Amino acid sequence: MRAARIHAFGADPVVEEVPAPTRNPGQSLVRIEAAALSHLDMTVTSGQFELRPELPHIGGTDGTGVVVASDTFEAGTRVLVRGAGIGLVKNGCWAEYLVASDRALSVVDSELEPPVAASYFLPTTTGYVAVHDVGALEAGERVIVTGAAGAVGSMAAQFAVLAGASEVISVVPRPEQAALVPPKTRPVVGTGADVVTELGEDPVATLLVDTVGGEGLVDLLRLVQPGGRAALVGYTLGTKLSIDLPSWLLRDVRLLPVNMIRKDQRARELGPEMAHLLAAGTLSLRVQSFAFDDIALAMRKLREGTVNGRAVVLPCG
Repeated sequence: MRAARIHAFGADPVVEEVPAPTRNPGQSLVRIEAAALSHLDMTVTSGQFELRPELPHIGGTDGTGVVVASDTFEAGTRVLVRGAGIGLVKNGCWAEYLVASDRALSVVDSELEPPVAASYFLPTTTGYVAVHDVGALEAGERVIVTGAAGAVGSMAAQFAVLAGASEVISVVPRPEQAALVPPKTRPVVGTGADVVTELGEDPVATLLVDTVGGEGLVDLLRLVQPGGRAALVGYTLGTKLSIDLPSWLLRDVRLLPVNMIRKDQRARELGPEMAHLLAAGTLSLRVQSFAFDDIALAMRKLREGTVNGRAVVLPCG
């Protein structure tokens, strides 16, 4: 079978022929239809993460496919593949076939197209947890969401609208992304100090959902009212943050991490409802599909922040 493997940390994945896996009792053999690319994948393959897989490594923490053989699922059942170390310390979904523990599989809504089914779980559950579980948004509050044209940012903005926020300000770094923010939100173009210039020096929101990180986050915290919250999700614009402690203490803004690895059980509880909302059209998720041979290109675009929504590759496409 063909698989995309990492041979050195920091290097692009390489599509090559490898032996097909064989399953044991308690495992299922799945033919992968679509596999997601995420910032977690990017972090794992960088070698800078606490979890370092043995090389060569088949990446891909999330995917969807059809069961070929299993003691638990009927052949032909479409399943979501994630968890149980898949793509982290075990071979992942960047392959034509995957053997996984049955506990890493769950039946997926058949109304979802494979690219959406493969990629919806992380952004929808992360967006929901950031807005509700961590951000504790209440109706009538004003919200700022950064990276609102991206998958997680878009979901956070949509959940804020659905929760009855008085206004949702969708921040994107480039002018061409302004048209990609969710409906019923206000697009603002820029990063860090540029956003402050656009919105003014006074605090304008009680909740900031930041999906991009970087030093510009310091400027954005000035836009959060004293006693407000900042739910921190991602770091595409940088992994470091320097805070002047006296200023931060004076502003009294809570910095709240959104750690979806620790909230995996909560995400699994939310997953079926998220799929239902997508199938019903209540939520929308943009997905950009890439041919399997273009996985290195897709990863580069992910690092550059130029993917339109969620990126997936099609191993059997």
